[in-house]
Formats: sequence, C-alpha cells, structure tokens
Amino acid sequence: MRKSAFTILGLLGAAFSAPIPQDEFNQAVPQVVVVYETQFVTVYVDGGSPAPTNVPVVVPVQEAVTVTVPAAAPAPEVTPVAEAAPVAASSSEPQNVNPATVARDAFSPEQAQAPVEAVSQPAPSPTSESSPAPSSAPVSEPAVEQVSQSSGLSLASTGNTCSFPWQSGNSHNVHPITPQGMNAGWAMSPNQACTRGSWCPYACAPGYYSAQWDPSANDPIGPGSMNGGLYCDANGVLQLPFPDRPFCVKSVDNVTMRNTLGGSVSACQTIYPGNEAMLIPTVANPGSTIGLNVVPNTYWLGTSSQFYVNLEGSDEGQCIWGDADKPVGNWAPYNFGAGQAKDGNTYISVFFNHLYIESGFQTAATYNVKINCLTGNCIFPEGGECKCEGGSCTMPAGCTVTLPPGAKAEYVLY
Repeated sequence: MRKSAFTILGLLGAAFSAPIPQDEFNQAVPQVVVVYETQFVTVYVDGGSPAPTNVPVVVPVQEAVTVTVPAAAPAPEVTPVAEAAPVAASSSEPQNVNPATVARDAFSPEQAQAPVEAVSQPAPSPTSESSPAPSSAPVSEPAVEQVSQSSGLSLASTGNTCSFPWQSGNSHNVHPITPQGMNAGWAMSPNQACTRGSWCPYACAPGYYSAQWDPSANDPIGPGSMNGGLYCDANGVLQLPFPDRPFCVKSVDNVTMRNTLGGSVSACQTIYPGNEAMLIPTVANPGSTIGLNVVPNTYWLGTSSQFYVNLEGSDEGQCIWGDADKPVGNWAPYNFGAGQAKDGNTYISVFFNHLYIESGFQTAATYNVKINCLTGNCIFPEGGECKCEGGSCTMPAGCTVTLPPGAKAEYVLY
C-alpha cells in the first residue's frame, strides 16, 4: 500500500521547524498556500509566488486550514475475488494513448482496480509519528440513525452485504458507480462489496457532494479516513449518520470546466473520506461547460475536492485505476484541486500529474489548460495568469488561483 498526498493550506497560522523561524516566516509570508507531500511542504504566497521549500511540517493538520489534493491516490485496500496477477511492466517506452481504446474492452475497471505490486511508500503525516492505517470498520456500532423507508429507497440486504439503494437519475442526485460490479453502485472499487460492519461511500452528481460520513472520524490520514457514506450495520441495515442532511448537497458553485476541444474529457474526483480512488466522474462534452464539485469549508475536516483529468476523448469509463502503461485515472495528465478555506476564499489549482510524467508520457502532446476569472476579483500568481500550455505551467509545480467570496472562475481546456 502506498499513499502520498498534496495538501493546500490557506492562511496558515501554524508553526514550522527550521530553517524558517516562526516569526520570520509570519513576517515574510503572512498569507500562504502550502503544498505538502509526505513530511515536506512547498510554500507559495497567496496568489502563487514561490517561497522557501522543503520545510518539515511539525503541526497537526487540523490546526491549519486544510485542503487535500492527492498526488497519487492509494491503491484500495480490498481483497480481490481471485488472486490478481501483477501488471506487467512495459517493455518499451510508453506512448500517449487514445483513452477511447483503453477503457472497457482492453482495460476494464475490474482490471484497473486489481492490486498492483509496488514499493511501499509511507503514508503522509504532519508529524514525525506515524498514524495508524485507516480502518473501514469501526470497533463498535456508531451512533447513527437507520435510513428510513420514507426516503423512498430500497433498503434490502443480500447475504453479508447492504444493497445500493439508488437507481440512475434519482431525485437525491446520487450517481451510481459501476453498478454491474461487486460494489453494485457504491463509490468503492468494482471488486469491493458493501459488507456488514463497514462504511460504504456513495458518489454524487457533478456539482454536488456527499454530506454523510462517520461522525467519529476526526483524522484526515488516520483511522476513519475511509469511513464515508452510510454505515452497513451487523444486521445488513443501512444507517444514516446525519439524518438532518440530504444525501447530496449543492457545492460552492463557483468553478466550472469548459471544454473547447473536439472530444469529451472526464475529470475524475477522488473518494474522500473513502479509499481515495478516482471514481467519481464529471464529463465535459465538446463545446460544453459543466460545474465542478467545490466542497465548502464545512466539508469533512476541511478537506477539498481533487480531480484526475483524463486525455481528450475520455468519458466516465476512464475514471478508473490506471497504470504506468495506460494514462487514465491516477495516471491522467492533469490534476485539479479545489476547496474553500475557513477564510471564505476558494483555492483552485492545476498542475501536471507527476505519475504521467514519470511514466514517460509527454506533457507537450496533451491539450492545454488555463484558469479564467469569470466574475469578481480573482487573485492570480505574479504575471496575472495560471495555465499549463505546450507542456509547461505558469509555475514549474503548477499554479493556484484564489477566489474571494463572490468570485467565479473556469478551467478552460483548449
């Protein structure tokens, strides 16, 4: 199991260890955006200007305004139905792949979700102490309320599992994920069932976010970080953790994705809290604009929305776990991150996916992305723009744009 993540922190008021003393850091960078991977951070002044890098983090994540943007989502910790053969390494240099030829026939979601042999990486931690591995099942039954039949849902259980209670096009704005798989529609890996005694996340339609998760989960990288959605209790009955909330809630609604390309493009959101697989689709058809799910600062522990944005010609079928030979899903060319901080500002970012680059795929061969301000006073990096064009971005590690309250922006694919 490997896990690495970026975390964007806005208006950070926390302490850092040497080489930057706290007082000097606050004077030099009073308002910052911090990109975190493993135990180190890359610091940007609000708006995108670079500051000193590789600063060890010594403050708990929850003491800062946290927006989590995974660089590479972890392989889901599930037991496959049969022993999966390791994915063979490429014998030749990878080439850019037409995503339309990758997904359903030659590379199915089930194959994409099979565990892959890899060198173990430590989970990212904001302290020097390691956090316990996430658990999908609590020690005891949580204090939640049974999902009522009055919700209009089918609540039948089958054997050791809880059935997915929604159909496509439902009034709750819940979006089924690979309903033909073992997950049966839950926002889980296709070879993972919603079993008794576990939490089962669900996906929402574009522009909506799931408002249900384990109320006792209070560590974004510790126990409970996979406990999103509804709880399937020991009797196979679905339990609702927050009865006063709808299943899906409208997002901040201040960021869209506009596709000027000749083919569709899918932005695949990660499931968090959940197994962090990039399974939730937002598909922009040619010539269309679609809203992205920007979660508010009241979302689970202040975490954000993260997207792996596929090649031109992709659709929902490419929101899967890819590999080094197939640039889809977590090997897609782009990462988008978006979330609202406690100060009310929304931070949105774009950068090339490091897995795409490290696998030998050419950033110059894919489409371009820029962030446009639609309304309000958007704060751009120095130079007044944020884009990735011709294989390079405005800043080497990508760029961030700040949207104060009332501002709106769009990602333009061109």
